[in-house]
Formats: sequence, C-alpha cells, structure tokens
Amino acid sequence: MLFLVFYFLLFVVLIFQGTHVAGEIKTPLGTLPEEVGQNPAAAARWGILLITVGFFGAILGLLGFRTPGLATLRPAFMAVGLGILALYGLWVIFLGRKPEFIGKPAVADDHGHGHH
Repeated sequence: MLFLVFYFLLFVVLIFQGTHVAGEIKTPLGTLPEEVGQNPAAAARWGILLITVGFFGAILGLLGFRTPGLATLRPAFMAVGLGILALYGLWVIFLGRKPEFIGKPAVADDHGHGHH
C-alpha cells in the first residue's frame, strides 16, 4: 500500500514539474535573475517528456487495479519514472541554465586598490 502512495506521488510530481518547466518559457515566474537563461526548446522537450511519462505512469497505475497483469509493471515503471526525474534534476542543475552576464562588471576597474 505504501508503495502505491509513492508510486502515484512520483507521477504527480512529474506532471507538475513538466507543466512548470514548459510553462516557465511563456510566463517566467521571476524566481531566477534575468541573466540566467534557459534554452526554450530543451525546456519544452523536457516538459513534454515529464508530462507524458507522468500521465502514462498514473494511467498504468490506475489500470493496474483492474488488470493484475498491469499491476506487475508498476515497480519497473516507477524505476523508469525515478530515472527520468533524476536525469531532469541533473539537467536543471548542470546543463539547463547557462549564465550569461549582461551589462558592466560589478567590480571597479582599479580592483579596489584606490590609487590616485
């Protein structure tokens, strides 16, 4: 029973993360500075993948209550879902956001020595 709670929670998280990453392209939430950009095409692909896997996993889990054969696929599909969530996390942290510093540097040209 506890497994089913985590199973459905995982795929609900995937759906919410997918809608968040896909929606942030059109309407940024402003949680990051402007200089930290996000590749819109890659973000859209991740959003579609997460939403698709999330809905597929949730539907497979629900159909497992009616068809015992599908219920045996739940652990394998949960592993797939966790793997995709882990890859998405790595993409967000390391690959998805490339800082592009716009404007003048914050450090003064004389490096703070104050020579006159």
